[in-house]
Parts: sequence; C-alpha cells; structure tokens
Amino acid sequence: MDRLRVEGHDEKELLYDWLEALLLKFDIDRMVYSVFDITRISKESQTMKLEAKVRGEKYDRQKHGAKAEIKGVTYHEMQIERQRDSVTVRFILDL
Repeated sequence: MDRLRVEGHDEKELLYDWLEALLLKFDIDRMVYSVFDITRISKESQTMKLEAKVRGEKYDRQKHGAKAEIKGVTYHEMQIERQRDSVTVRFILDL
C-alpha cells in the first residue's frame, strides 16, 4: 500500500494533481492502482489537501494490456458533479 498527498487551490486543481500523481507513480514506479481509500480532504486557508492510501500492483503488459500511452492530464472539459450521496468526476487525458 502506498500513500499519496496532493494539494490544490480548488477542487479542479486538486483532481488534476491527484490524477497527475497517479500518472507519475506509473511512469516512475510502473504501478497501477485499483483500490483508493481517500482518508482526508481538507481546506486550509487558500489550499485544499487530499491524502489517500492506494493499493495496486506492478504493471504487467500481458495482464494489463497497452492500447495507448497517456501523455498527461488536462483541464479540458473537467467536471466535478455533486449529487446527494455521491460525486462524479469527468476528465480527459492527453494521449
């Protein structure tokens, strides 16, 4: 299990930084994650913080496949939609 911490000025920047941190873990450590336990989201002054425990495994091309390489995260059409009991996020990745 790994721990990730990210910061942003607002919710969209926090989401962007979260996705970027996951992509960086893949690029550097070749890790893919499937279990995400968001342990804390807080707002302090002008900064939002997210802390999480993530669980996964080393990337295996045979097991996980490889259709396209993700080059980066974008803000283009990024949405955070709140419902009564859930939150839906939408984002586009640059391939």
